[in-house]
Amino acid sequence: MLDATARLLVEQGYSSMTLAEVARTAGVSVETVYKAFKNKPELVRQALGAAVSGDDEQVALIERPDMQAALHEGAGDRIIDAFVVASTRILMRIGPLLASVLVAGRAGEPELQKIADVAGRERLADFTRIIEAVAATGDLDPRLDVAHAADAMWSIGSPEVYFQLTTDRGWTDEQYSDWLTRTLQSTLLR
Repeated sequence: MLDATARLLVEQGYSSMTLAEVARTAGVSVETVYKAFKNKPELVRQALGAAVSGDDEQVALIERPDMQAALHEGAGDRIIDAFVVASTRILMRIGPLLASVLVAGRAGEPELQKIADVAGRERLADFTRIIEAVAATGDLDPRLDVAHAADAMWSIGSPEVYFQLTTDRGWTDEQYSDWLTRTLQSTLLR
């Protein structure tokens, strides 16, 4: 059902997608969709979460092995390198789905705006933990405090910037990843 939801969101957009279509595409009854997810916003929230994590496990992104590895790299530049690899992999996987959700949220779908707002807060919390790990190495630029450094990472590493560069400007994922690494290191490190 989550895969069907993601596919239909990308193909049709939030407004046009119905739970009946999700059920039909997933090969289940509408009642099954309602029992599992209660409503359309919850179904979309869980589909987005599964796309971000790459599975349907309820493990926070920051607790996943690749992000934990980034937190324990030992030097600020290596932490940022590992973060960029993990972040780019996620953005490549969720690109069209997240774009669909963000566009619908900004177009006046209040349920999706709420989902986007929560995702943004969760991303900032994750980025704050990464910046705290960088600060613990002594490599954080002394002109930055953790909160401002996390805000900078949240902005520079946002899905919107990824979409603008890879979709609007035609950058490859490798070009984006190289740029993000250089930009974050020059912005955040001593």
